[in-house]
Amino acid sequence: MAEFSSAGNNAEEVLIANAIREEMAGLGLSTVCSIVNEVCQLLVDHLWSECVSSHMPKTQDDFKKKMLDMDEFWQFPCCWAAIDGCHIPIKCPPGGLEACKEYHNFKNFYSIILMGLVDSHYRFVWGSCGFPGNSHDAVIFRSTDLWNSIQEGFIPTIGKDVGEITVPPLIVGDSAFPLRSWLMKPFTNAVLTPQQRYFNYRLSRARMVTEAAYGQLKGRWRVLLRKSETSRDQVRITTLACIVLHNICIMQGDAISRKLDLSVDESGGKRDREELRKLLQMSDCPSLKDASYEAARVRDALCAKLWLEKQTGKVC
Repeated sequence: MAEFSSAGNNAEEVLIANAIREEMAGLGLSTVCSIVNEVCQLLVDHLWSECVSSHMPKTQDDFKKKMLDMDEFWQFPCCWAAIDGCHIPIKCPPGGLEACKEYHNFKNFYSIILMGLVDSHYRFVWGSCGFPGNSHDAVIFRSTDLWNSIQEGFIPTIGKDVGEITVPPLIVGDSAFPLRSWLMKPFTNAVLTPQQRYFNYRLSRARMVTEAAYGQLKGRWRVLLRKSETSRDQVRITTLACIVLHNICIMQGDAISRKLDLSVDESGGKRDREELRKLLQMSDCPSLKDASYEAARVRDALCAKLWLEKQTGKVC
């Protein structure tokens, strides 16, 4: 259990960790692992709905509140959440070379992918885990229950008039995701206009909430940083349990220590290179080629709005 702790952050945590070790003293490794696995499963089964799904907006007022918060804290209009994927290390999977290749990611280790949707307060409002590490984010997203719900009309038909366009509640994602009227991604032209570069900057700044959430998640629960010797399914359950605990910490106002927060390590130059790599990998993926005319119009309208704000000095 101690490997789940952020180990030694303060005197109280040291006392708790020592108490756990004393309680576990004399137990066999397999028994301890069984206890940990059972606790993780119980966290997901009984607290996921209360601690994660409850933060997903359900009514028009819920969406409006999410959008107001995102605009206030991350300065991107009409946005209610940000989406991104994250690699969780695993041992080399069984099944021969083909199975290994499927889980071997471009960072050169074996992993499963956690895809999460995060609100302005770093809370996960939705998450799905277990996809092979070599999978594309856009392909993963299209296979989730969240994508299906959105296609069935989950996002309400409310919007904000921006010029001649009505902009619906938006999710923001990186270059790997498909452009939709409800999902904004950066411009990826070979040559960008100043307006497009500024739009990309503002969108990237809004997406930082996911990077910060993942940094805090892994900083608090460092088991997610290490290659696990357990099964892929158990790694998946452990990861989802850590999301539950992460949200509980935020709900209780338990701020993470700066020295444990991995947000800085999850961003910056390395992150930019990763995003470029994703874009190159996705160049032949159909989901990048079927963006609707309406989605492009929404992005262009937002681009013009943000540039006007910059020119008039409303936002830096």
